[in-house]
Amino acid sequence: MAGTVAAVVVWALALWTVLVWGTRISNILSDDGGAGALAVAGALTALGAATIASLLTRRLSWAVPALAVATVVVWAVRVPLVLAHDHEAAFVVVHLVLAAVSVGLAVGSLHSVHKDVHPPNVSVHRVR
Repeated sequence: MAGTVAAVVVWALALWTVLVWGTRISNILSDDGGAGALAVAGALTALGAATIASLLTRRLSWAVPALAVATVVVWAVRVPLVLAHDHEAAFVVVHLVLAAVSVGLAVGSLHSVHKDVHPPNVSVHRVR
C-alpha cells in the first residue's frame, strides 16, 4: 500500500482523526465536559495514533479497520444529535463537514484495506 493513493487516504484519515479528536479533547477539558465525551474522543485519538503506528511499522493490522468503523459509528450517532439540538447554523455546518470528511476518509480507508487483503483475481497464462 506504500506510496499509493490508498496509503494517502489512510494517512489522511489517521492524521485528520488525531487533529479533530485531539482538538475535541482540548475543548472537553476546557469546558468541563463529561467523561463519556472524553472517552469517545480519547478512544478515537488512540485509534488514530495506532493507525499511524501501523502505517510506520506495518504491524497492528487491526488499527485501520477499527478506526474506520469507529469513525463511521461515532458520526452516525453524532450527526442526528447535532441536528436534533438547537445549535447555531454555523455549528451545524461545521460538524456536518467534519462528519462528511471523516466518513469519506473512513470508507476510502476500508476500501483500500479490503483491496490489500483481497486483491483482484489475476489470471496468469503460460505461453508454451
